[in-house]
Amino acid sequence: MSATALDRDAAVQARVVAALAARALRSQLRRAQFLLPAFLLPLLLLAVIASGTSAARHLPGFPSTGAYVGFVVGGTLVQGALLAGLTAGIALAADIEGGFFDRLLTAPVQRVSIVLGRISASIALGVAQASLFLAVAFIFGARYQGGVAGVAIAICIAAIAAGGMAGLASAIALRTGSLSLLQNLFPIVFVFLFTAPAFFPRALLGPTLRHIAVFNPLTYVVEGIRGALHASAALGDPWKGLVAATGLLLVTTVLSVLAMRGRLRAL
Repeated sequence: MSATALDRDAAVQARVVAALAARALRSQLRRAQFLLPAFLLPLLLLAVIASGTSAARHLPGFPSTGAYVGFVVGGTLVQGALLAGLTAGIALAADIEGGFFDRLLTAPVQRVSIVLGRISASIALGVAQASLFLAVAFIFGARYQGGVAGVAIAICIAAIAAGGMAGLASAIALRTGSLSLLQNLFPIVFVFLFTAPAFFPRALLGPTLRHIAVFNPLTYVVEGIRGALHASAALGDPWKGLVAATGLLLVTTVLSVLAMRGRLRAL
């Protein structure tokens, strides 16, 4: 194949990915069962955590970030990313059970484009989520010492993490084709969330959780978001957060592609 043909093919597949991402976004934003968990649940948890545990900021060693909501909003961004990715897997499982996925396989597109379209949609959804959550937290007193650059980096990390979670959820959907299984994974999202320092500093976690947090990639994601928002190396390293989120995205994308190939062999 000539270089021109390769370029043309890459351009065609890029349009396919964009079209599939747009379709996935429309599907998620039109259905309350996808929209409410991704946007409403993180805001509800933010309100509960910020109001119910605000006295924690007076604990010795608790970092100063101004309003307590400014500290916990990093955990809200990560929760939103997890839910955005999970709803992507649920939507894919629904497409498989409903037959749309089989019709899509008959189209002249690269199979990897189907996976990338779903993941790209979750990244875009992650940008919208993070922007909304940061705006709401700002209204209720959060201040971001990292400025516009810090906010942009935090949104980028959260969006990439959403894509990573979408890759994992898509791999499970492709392996099982089960909508009910994906829906039952909601509790696991909170296991990942609460074994990371999402709402408390790592130093103030119990010994067991503190050791588990070291191996949870979301630890570095949420700390990187905090470090970017508040321009504080003591809160976290944005570069580590970016590397952790990107690594999660790459690994789960590969898992999704392998799951796609396995499903195709089974047909």
